[in-house]
Amino acid sequence: MEPTTACFCQYCELPTIDGAAYCCAACETLALHVRPIPMTTAPNNAFAYLDQKEFTDLYRHSALSDGDYIIYAEGLHCSSCVHLLEKLPNFYDEVIEARVNFAQSTVSVKLTEKGSLAHVAYVIQELGYRPRVISPQDDLEESYKLENRRYLIQIAIAGFCAGNIMLFVIPVYAGLTGIWEQAFNWISFLLFLPILFYSAQPFYQGAWNSLKYKAINVDLPITVAMLTGFLFSTYNLIRGNGHIYFDSTASFIFLILIARYFLKRIQQTYLAPRQMQSLFQTEKYQRLFSAGITKTELIPWSHIQVSDRLKILAGQNIPADAKLLSQRATLDLSLYNGESLPKVFTEGMTLFAGSKSLSSEIEIQIETSFKESRLGQILKTLDEGARTKNKFISLTDDLAKKLILVVFAIAILFFIGYASIDVHEAFNRSLALIVLACPCALAFGSPLTFGLAVRKAQRLGIFIKDSSSLEKLLKVKNVFFDKTGTLTHGDLTLTHSEPTDVPLELQNIILSLEAPSYHPVAFALRSAWTSSSSGLNIKNHHELLGKGMSGTIEGEHYELVSFGESAHDSELAISLVKNGHSICRLYFSDRLREDSAESVQKMKNMGLQCFVLSGDKKSRVFESANACGISEQNTFAELYPEDKNEIVRMYPHSCMIGDGANDSLSLQTADVGIAVKGSVDLSLQSADIYFTRGGLSPFFELYSLSLQTHRTLVRNLTLSLAYNTIGGGLALFGLINPLLAAILMPLSSALIIVSSLWGAR
Repeated sequence: MEPTTACFCQYCELPTIDGAAYCCAACETLALHVRPIPMTTAPNNAFAYLDQKEFTDLYRHSALSDGDYIIYAEGLHCSSCVHLLEKLPNFYDEVIEARVNFAQSTVSVKLTEKGSLAHVAYVIQELGYRPRVISPQDDLEESYKLENRRYLIQIAIAGFCAGNIMLFVIPVYAGLTGIWEQAFNWISFLLFLPILFYSAQPFYQGAWNSLKYKAINVDLPITVAMLTGFLFSTYNLIRGNGHIYFDSTASFIFLILIARYFLKRIQQTYLAPRQMQSLFQTEKYQRLFSAGITKTELIPWSHIQVSDRLKILAGQNIPADAKLLSQRATLDLSLYNGESLPKVFTEGMTLFAGSKSLSSEIEIQIETSFKESRLGQILKTLDEGARTKNKFISLTDDLAKKLILVVFAIAILFFIGYASIDVHEAFNRSLALIVLACPCALAFGSPLTFGLAVRKAQRLGIFIKDSSSLEKLLKVKNVFFDKTGTLTHGDLTLTHSEPTDVPLELQNIILSLEAPSYHPVAFALRSAWTSSSSGLNIKNHHELLGKGMSGTIEGEHYELVSFGESAHDSELAISLVKNGHSICRLYFSDRLREDSAESVQKMKNMGLQCFVLSGDKKSRVFESANACGISEQNTFAELYPEDKNEIVRMYPHSCMIGDGANDSLSLQTADVGIAVKGSVDLSLQSADIYFTRGGLSPFFELYSLSLQTHRTLVRNLTLSLAYNTIGGGLALFGLINPLLAAILMPLSSALIIVSSLWGAR
C-alpha cells in the first residue's frame, strides 16, 4: 500500500490528502471562481483622489510588515467575508497580499509599485463593502461608531415596522374579517416596505456575492426566504385570500439583524487588540512653556506633540519616547526588561514611552509621537501577530464551511423529498434548518477564545505575538534555559574594586564614559555611585559593542574594557585603562533568581526535561545549573548562538526561554520561544512570547492559561456541533419554524460567548 502524501490546500492552507490541491469543494469554488474586476474609468469615480501622491503618502503604513495600506471594510460580518476579501489579489493583479483582521473589520493590503489604491477601494466596494482607507493617525473607534450607527438605524426601522405589523395582524388572527381585515393586511404590506428596501440591504449584498462569486453564503437563503415570503404574501393579499406572512417575515429579519449586531459588538469589544494607550489616556501632563520658565499648563496625553517640554512627576509614565533634560532620572523599566529593579539614566539619554518615573520630578523633551515610539511599534507588532490565523482557527473555519455545505445539501434534498407531501411545510422546515444551523457561532468561537486568552495574558504581564503558541506549549517535552537573565537576575551589582575605595575623580571619569550606555555595567555603576557626576567633557567618545567605552578627557585617553582574569569565576571584571595602563579594576556579580530552583523542579514534576544553554564560562554555568537541580549532561556552556540553535534543533517539541537578542536563533527554532530578558521590541521579532515580569513563574501562569484555552476551545466546538445537530434534527421534524430558528440562532452565539468568557474568567 502506497503511503499518503501530505499537501496543503491552495486556498486555506489546511492539510489535504493524496496531493489534492484543495481540502474541500468550498475552497476550490472560492479559489477558482473569481475574476479580475476592472476599474471604472468614469471621471467622477469616487476613489480617484486616492491615487494622488498627497493621499498615498498620508495613508501609507510604512512600518507594517504585511501591508502598505489598511482599509476599514464596513459590512464585514462572517468568515465568508474574510475569505472573499483575502482573495483581493485575484480581483486585482497589483495586490501582492491581502490580510483581513476580523476583529477590527480591516484589510491590510500590500501593493506593487504600479498598484492603485483607488482601484483597491473600488474592488472592495464592488465586493459589497464600504471601504474607508485608514491613515496611521486615524482611530478605528470612529469607523466602529459610523457602522454601528447605520446598523442600529436598520435595526430600529425593522423593529418599529415588525412591532406595528404584529399589532395589525393580532385582530386578523383573532377572527377579524371583511374590509377591516383587508385594510389591516394592506397596512402590514406598507409597513414591510421599509424593511424590504432599507433594513434588508446587508442580506442583499451577501446574497449577490454568493451568486456572483459562486461562494455559498447564509445570506442567500435568508434573502430567498424573505423575498419568497413577501411575494407569496403580496400575491395572496391581491387575491384577497390565503396565507399572509408579513408579520413572521418581518420578525425573522429583525431578529437576525439583532443577532448580527450582537456578534459585531462582541467582536469589537473582545477581539480588538487591547491598546496599552490606556496607560496614558487618563493622565494629565505639565507642559513647560520654554527653557528657564517655570510656568506650566496641564494638558491631556492626547494633546502632547513632538518637541514639547514636559515635567514628569513621580509615578507618571513617560508618554512617548523622549530626551532626558534633567541631570539624572531613575526609571522603572519593568515593561521592557521584566525587571523590578530601577535603572538610572543621565542627561541626554532617551527615555522610552511606558517607562515609569521614580524620581520626584524630571524634565523631558518629546522626540516622537506615541505611534512612532518604541512602545507604539511593539503594539503594532503584537497587532500584526494577532492577524495570523492559527491551526485551530483554520480548523473551525474549515468545519464552518463544510457545515454550511452539508446543511445546504440536506435542506435541498429534504425540500425535494418532502415537497410532494406539502410544499409549504417543506420550504418552512428547510429554511428553519438553514437559519438554525448558521455556522457563525462555530467560526466565531475560536478567535474569541484566543482573543480573550491573549488579553488575559497581557493582564498577567505576558505578551503573546502568535496565539498558536498556546496550543504548541501543551505539546512541549523539552525546556531549554539561557543562564544570564533567565536563571539569574541578569542585573549586575558592583561587589568590590581595586583600589578598594575608588577616588571621586575616577568615579566621575568612569561615569562620564558610561553616560550614554545602556549596558548592564553602566546601570550598575550609576546605581552604585549616586553622588558622583557624569558631566565631564569627552572628545572622540564612542562605544565598541561588546568591548567597552573609550574617549579623551583633558588630553588623556581612557578606555573601559572587560578582562577575563578574575579572582572569582562567578564575577565579571572590567578595567579602566589610561593611556594604555590599567589604573582601576571593577568587579560585578549576578545572582541566581530566588524562584529558579523551585521552578525547574516544578517543570520536572510536569514531565518536562530541562537543559541549560549558555555562552558564559563553564564554572559559572555549572554552578547555576547545579543549584537548580539540572544534571551536568543537560548543561552546555561557552556556546555561540549557532551552537545553541543546533542543540535545540536536535530536540522536537521544545521550548526555549532566554534573552530575546542573544538567543534569537534558538528562540526562532524552538516550537515555542519565550523571551524573559532583553529589549521587548527586539525580542518579539524572534520570540513568540515575552514576559514583562522577571523569573520563571510566568511560565506556569502561561501553561495554565494554555490548558484553560484548550478546554474552552473543545467545549465550544462540542456545544456548537451538538446545537447544530440537535437543532437541525428538530427543524426537519417540524418542531422549530423559521421564526423560532431566528430566535435560537443568536442564543447559540450567546452560549458560545458565555462559554468563552467563562473560560477566560
